[in-house]
Amino acid sequence: MSLPHTEGSPPDVGDRTRPPLRVLLLEDDPLDAELIQARLERDGLSVALSRVDSDGSFTQALADHGHELILADYNIPGFGGTRALELARHARPQLPFIFVSGALGEERAIELMKLGATDYVLKGRLERLVPSVQRALREARESAERLQAEQRLRESEERYRLAMRATRDSLWDWDVRAGRITRNDGLREQFGYSVRELDVAGEWWLKAVHPEDLGRVLHGLQTAVQSPGVDRWEDEYRLRRKDGSYATVSDHGFVVRDEHGRATRMVGATQDVTERRAAEAEARQHAEFAQQLIGIVSHDLRNPLGAISLSASGLMNHAGLDERNAFYARLIFTSAERATRMVRDLLDFTRARLGGGIPLQRRAVDLYALVRQVLQEVGLNHSGREIREHYQDAGRGLWDADRLAQVLSNLVSNALQYSPNEGHVTVSVVGEAEAVWLKVHNIGDPIPDGLLGRLFEPLQRGEESPDNSRRSIGLGLYIVDQIVRAHGGTVGVRSSSEEGTTFQIHLPRMPPSVPGREG
Repeated sequence: MSLPHTEGSPPDVGDRTRPPLRVLLLEDDPLDAELIQARLERDGLSVALSRVDSDGSFTQALADHGHELILADYNIPGFGGTRALELARHARPQLPFIFVSGALGEERAIELMKLGATDYVLKGRLERLVPSVQRALREARESAERLQAEQRLRESEERYRLAMRATRDSLWDWDVRAGRITRNDGLREQFGYSVRELDVAGEWWLKAVHPEDLGRVLHGLQTAVQSPGVDRWEDEYRLRRKDGSYATVSDHGFVVRDEHGRATRMVGATQDVTERRAAEAEARQHAEFAQQLIGIVSHDLRNPLGAISLSASGLMNHAGLDERNAFYARLIFTSAERATRMVRDLLDFTRARLGGGIPLQRRAVDLYALVRQVLQEVGLNHSGREIREHYQDAGRGLWDADRLAQVLSNLVSNALQYSPNEGHVTVSVVGEAEAVWLKVHNIGDPIPDGLLGRLFEPLQRGEESPDNSRRSIGLGLYIVDQIVRAHGGTVGVRSSSEEGTTFQIHLPRMPPSVPGREG
């Protein structure tokens, strides 16, 4: 079918790949019906004929919108052809209607054509039937296409009128051949000019565009108009308001061309973006300042924090410390380590939000060995807690080992902090052919529903403990998500009172096919 079947959109009967043509036949003589069907099929039409022979059955059949053609005898006992035509034109006005009848006077035939019949064929001349059907369907298809085009045009014009009324932009319409430009009232609202002050040749505009921008803008317009393959133009420039100040405007137009590719018309819109560009510039300045400040502070804090951690570690290993001083040494060490993690998170946050993503250094990694190493390190800071391990085809992959260690350390530490002291944490690694699943599970209170949906957003924190042991800046899970994304993976979480909480990571073994931001 050349068009989808709709009311008034008949099929292409020359297409033999389409289903049979569905024909509604009004005929009281079964033998005549067989002759009509035989003639249609003999002349190459595949048809599905539905025969009716009364007013009621015909009316009911009209409700079936699957029919694509009506063939009707004029003389049906108790039901005249004129009445059948009237019913069909009311119920299915776009459906082709052909009378196939016995003797039918010329005057009557002309009258039926005026009433809406598509054609008529005498039963004694059925060789005319298929050409008549083909012509009727072709004309109906062309009529449907024309009606659809007219409807689209009306809808387009209505949208244009509504857009003209709804927008505050300055809309313009340039007749390229006549050199005339018409504009809506948006110029008054945005720039203070009334339509009456504007000349149709656009001289006022040439004077209003900032002299430093005019040459570039005119060159772009001229190139768009003279290049057959170009249908759009856009630019951003300064335009003088009526009060003498300049606005930054975004101007764009669509080029209409004739059959030879010559530009005949350009329709466009001019929008005042002064405030938006100022806000964007201010936001960029704030972002650059924030990036520099966080980067400087975070970087400069690393060295003293490293020195504090190293000194505290040395004191802790000193055999001569009494219990009180050993406690203070451990406190200094854990506090310095927490501060170091916060600084690292701030650096990662800065890179992810302002610097284009977290960089990776990929190399071949044995995931089994990496997980065991991380769990040993985490266990040293959580003595007495049980961490269970489960491995199945963990294998190797091209990953950033330090970043994966950061991910796992964060998730396991969270699981230990947010679960009862007597409860255990389980870390599972299950390998697939091209990826691995890494899961961290703990029992305990579920994550609140209000937090669950935004858990991986920055600055989201769970409930703090009375002793501030769970205190954080709320960047850990955001950075986990960013690191996993940088590897081409995904991270999710399930949490309920019955099952506990499980973080699960799906991690491809190899880099994504599209290169990412990797250092």
